[in-house]
Amino acid sequence: MAPAAPVKDVNESAFEADVIARSREVPVVVDFWAAWCAPCRTLGPILEREVAALGGRVELVKVDTDANPKLAARYEIRGIPAVKAFTMGDVAREFVGVQSAEFLRRWLAELAPSPGRQALAAAAGLVAKNDRAGAEAALRPLQGDPEVGDAAAVALGELLLDDGRADDAEAAFASVNPRSPQADAADAARRRITFARDAAAFGGRDAATAALARDPNDLEARFALASAHAAALAWEPALAEFLELVRRNRKFRDDGARLAMLVIFDHLGAQHPLVSEYRRQLQIVT
Repeated sequence: MAPAAPVKDVNESAFEADVIARSREVPVVVDFWAAWCAPCRTLGPILEREVAALGGRVELVKVDTDANPKLAARYEIRGIPAVKAFTMGDVAREFVGVQSAEFLRRWLAELAPSPGRQALAAAAGLVAKNDRAGAEAALRPLQGDPEVGDAAAVALGELLLDDGRADDAEAAFASVNPRSPQADAADAARRRITFARDAAAFGGRDAATAALARDPNDLEARFALASAHAAALAWEPALAEFLELVRRNRKFRDDGARLAMLVIFDHLGAQHPLVSEYRRQLQIVT
């Protein structure tokens, strides 16, 4: 367990420099307390240990509300312990009362993300800028991170799948711990791999579109086009094409179009408007 962090007692005259100004450089957590407050004495050591565990990413100070009534009034302290986190000079997060170490760990992690979380966010920024090569290079080393490794693997797999690299994407998804919170996302993304491979087997979306333009009864082309839409997360056109396949020949590919629609329904969830609409239409044609 990390040793308790050095804690500075801050008064009204030092608050501007030690909290407001300092919070422009690093998040500062302020513990408003009083010596007579038993819950304050319970929370204090737990908070100090959790801040210490962050290795300097957050600083902690204490304000005695009895000795500093103007600060207590300024920040509307009505019950203690009251904890407020300052960033860029303003209160960013706060809570009142004794909290568990687990709560404090999550609360502080959101205030001061770990290097792994910061790197994951940076990779997401690269994806948003369409720097796909840069995002891949940033995500790959994060797969081994004990905190964000599974989330990085899912993000990497989705990136690779969007680029048409189904085999590489599958390897990324396979690295996700099946007991992690990201396991469901990995499973959902794996379904896209099946769609992508079905589309690629025909030659891709453009080949399927051209084949359907020549012959609207080309069921293989229609299945490939629907699969290409699903792989690209274009759910409505995917469902429309799969539904048309069911209308034309439900037995095609061993009822594959209807089963594909059920997979999409499961992925989107029962409350999604596309699910209710296409489930109704599917019931009509079957």
